[in-house]
Amino acid sequence: MTNPIKIIINELGGAQWTGGITYRNNLLKAIKISGNSEQIVCLSSNPEKSGLDSLFKIVKIYTKFNAFERLLSRVLKSFFDFDYSLYKTTKNEKPDVLFPHSLFIGNNASLIFWIPDFQFVHLPHLYPPGYIEMNRKKLDGYFKNAKIIVVSSDDALKDLKSFLPQHVSKTRVMRFVAHVPERLYLDDPIETIAKYNLPCDFIFLPNQFWSHKNHLVVFEALKILKDENIYPNIVCSGNPIDVRNPGYFTNMLQKISELGVRNQVAFLGLLPHEHVYSLIRQSKCVLNPSLFEGWSTSVEECKSVGKRMILSDLDVHKEQAPAKSLYFERSSTKDLARQLKKAWLEFESGPDLELEKEARTILNDRMKGFANQFFEICNEANKIK
Repeated sequence: MTNPIKIIINELGGAQWTGGITYRNNLLKAIKISGNSEQIVCLSSNPEKSGLDSLFKIVKIYTKFNAFERLLSRVLKSFFDFDYSLYKTTKNEKPDVLFPHSLFIGNNASLIFWIPDFQFVHLPHLYPPGYIEMNRKKLDGYFKNAKIIVVSSDDALKDLKSFLPQHVSKTRVMRFVAHVPERLYLDDPIETIAKYNLPCDFIFLPNQFWSHKNHLVVFEALKILKDENIYPNIVCSGNPIDVRNPGYFTNMLQKISELGVRNQVAFLGLLPHEHVYSLIRQSKCVLNPSLFEGWSTSVEECKSVGKRMILSDLDVHKEQAPAKSLYFERSSTKDLARQLKKAWLEFESGPDLELEKEARTILNDRMKGFANQFFEICNEANKIK
């Protein structure tokens, strides 16, 4: 599929939200596999350290404002929804489409706005008073600016229908797919677990340590199983800092000690992505107990690798539907303990060669489908001037 329009893909994510970085990386991998990279420009605040593929043109985001430009930038943003920094960055590129973004950049570029999820609607207690109404007004403005709004699941589309229904007609669902480097299958995951001094048998929980990720239900389930003389090992990775709840990680460590399951839990923090994949492959299964997800990256990675999961009973988890996985009622410690027991006693550690073969067979087509859908949305946005 050829793509005659010029598309700029904006910078996403950062230290506090690595999911944005992973999302863009997966999109760029899909575009590369599709063979339609010529008209793609990637923005980066630090091109030398971005890790972006040299196949794509990379443009540094303009930030060297003088005093007048700083004032001008604030005025343009406040009164005209105009992004002066990205205007300066992209003016020589003359893009047809910018993804994702919410502020105008000139040159008649069509904006596509991506909203990962509507967590604030489902878990309002995690946000300050007045946040939801403030966000409704802000998102309404962003949605008006955009030619097309992208969500990552039917579940998120359902939320948008209830939250800002006037924008449903220009909303499209684009489910991302996780890329797996082919060289991964040449590596022995035992080498990775040796690097971190991990046991050969474990269940992997690769979630950020944010309160809605629901780690505590896992450790409480371990206590139930400990009382039955069953001792699963849980290996956790992810960012230990929850900016909305700074004491969460410390409180969780204290709770683990109180439950008497400290020697069954390993915390690895943020890991290189290739190590995450190796731990996925070596684990008995991967666990995601989250109270809310948009379109879970860890679930997509397990689908792409070919690994069974234990998942909370979110509609979006069922929509993603990783093969041969187990589900539990998200607030039920007993139900999770039941599924952990099943996985620990019945699942084998190490790569599932049958599931891996199935996943590898279809992954390129899944990635091409992701890229083609992206180009279709961009072409549609470009026609709306």
